[in-house]
Amino acid sequence: MKLFNKNLSLFVNILFGGLILLLISLFFYIALKAFQIQETNEQILSLIREENLQEANDLIETTALAQKNKDYQFVQKFSFFPFVKEKIQLQQELISIKESLEKIQEGELLKVMAQEKENALSLLNDLDSYFLKLEKYDLSLVAEKKHETENWLSFLGKQKEKNYLILFQDPDIPRPAGGFIGAYAYLTFNDGKITLLGDDIFSLEEVFLDKIIPPDPFLNIEDRWFFHDSNWFFDFPLTGQKILSLYSKTGKKPDLDGVIVVNIQTIESVLEATGSLGLINGLYLDDDNFLSFYKTQVQEAAKPAPLRLEKNVLPLFFEKLQEQLAESSLETLAKVLDVLKKNLKEKEMQIYLIDDNLQYFFDAYNWTGKVKESKDDYLGVNISLLKNDFTEDKREKRIELKTEFDISGEIINTLLIDAPDFLPADRLLENYLKIYLPKGIQIIEAKGGFLKEIKKAKSDDVYEKLDYQKDKDLLLLEQNKILDKKNGIEIYEEGGKTVVSSWAQLSSKPFSLVYKLPKNWGQLSDWEIVVQKQSGQKTKFSLDLIMPEQEKIPISLFSFDEFILLDTDLVLDFKFEF
Repeated sequence: MKLFNKNLSLFVNILFGGLILLLISLFFYIALKAFQIQETNEQILSLIREENLQEANDLIETTALAQKNKDYQFVQKFSFFPFVKEKIQLQQELISIKESLEKIQEGELLKVMAQEKENALSLLNDLDSYFLKLEKYDLSLVAEKKHETENWLSFLGKQKEKNYLILFQDPDIPRPAGGFIGAYAYLTFNDGKITLLGDDIFSLEEVFLDKIIPPDPFLNIEDRWFFHDSNWFFDFPLTGQKILSLYSKTGKKPDLDGVIVVNIQTIESVLEATGSLGLINGLYLDDDNFLSFYKTQVQEAAKPAPLRLEKNVLPLFFEKLQEQLAESSLETLAKVLDVLKKNLKEKEMQIYLIDDNLQYFFDAYNWTGKVKESKDDYLGVNISLLKNDFTEDKREKRIELKTEFDISGEIINTLLIDAPDFLPADRLLENYLKIYLPKGIQIIEAKGGFLKEIKKAKSDDVYEKLDYQKDKDLLLLEQNKILDKKNGIEIYEEGGKTVVSSWAQLSSKPFSLVYKLPKNWGQLSDWEIVVQKQSGQKTKFSLDLIMPEQEKIPISLFSFDEFILLDTDLVLDFKFEF
């Protein structure tokens, strides 16, 4: 019996010892796997710190695949160990961030928002929480992405409902901020849920009763400032402020959080992505017929009620557009997002927001149409067609700029603007030019432009008796305006720039302007010029820098003295060689 007990005790000791060894081996195995997970995490975090996002993304994708193997799933069962849990959680958060970003890019966020689902912002809310957990790793990129997510949540109405006025512009009737405003819509975000309601612009003007004297160039065609001509300033934040000011006088609800202008070709591109949209009585809209439909609707809406032939179906169009987005596939919505990003980049859409933080956020994307600062030289050319009969101007505009660095140190610019014929009637078109230049330039000569006598529909006395108001922003511009009758131009300051304005028949005779810049180039080592495009216009731009014989500019990727399409704003910086 003693022998049996002794053998039993030995067996128990051996078994217990084996279990101890097994547990120790298991512990070291788990520790090794946890170390490998930690090593992968550190690699990903290091790549993020270096902003090597593509490699970080690839490694996260590899890690997500690795999580499906049996070894990883076995280790996951021991996540009650703190040193295992922390490492697995970090890895899962990195994978979740990648997956959430992909879902947003694939259109999933837009779909649930258009469907007005509850928790429509869950993808962004999840991202915000993941970034919050990663803050302890002190990653500047993570802090930046968290800031972006918080701004998007604010813009999309997480804290409170946001209402934005969308104005649709027709660049074929050019205006400084884009084109003739023919329709409007209210875009509302309520915790992400979208509603879109709109109509023609004249239904909004019916309640815009304030009588405001318009900018001088409009006085030949109208006696008051109408809402459809409110986009008069090239600097879109200034135009946005003016639009909100005029809107406040309508007494309409809702109160607005901002303004978004959209050139109608953007909607054409959206329909190209989504396919045809059915309205009423067999009427289908697509990218082939939308522009014609829109222009007909606007022109009919402009007529007095008894003369209108077309039934206004613009409100129905906006309603059906939201329905179509809600029913579209993720693949289609991803294309729609690409269209919106492209048009924002190319200034076919511009945003102005009351919230300074959001405005600054979108300004960093160059989506606000802000007139930019430039270290050395600046050019922004606006070409408007101001008529009251929906005449269009589809010509390609050309802008040539020659900058001569004189041996004396002076810098002389010669600007040439023209528009080759599109139709025979184009030679008679009169355009109003607003040319934005660096503050302090000196005009040497202007040719091809002329001043027009203002034919006021009402005299100043009549305006006063009828209680017409003078706009304070226009008054400020008028106070510093100089009429140069010899050169056929007006000169004033706006938005920190010197503005030269004139009338011109660009297909008959180019407009040219020679002016001296307010700085000496002798002490400069480089030369920066900012050229900003006019929204919606097909403009080609050419630049030539002419140096003294003993100086030169190094070889550049920029093609001098050749026309390029000005599809985005340009910021060019050239080094000098002495």
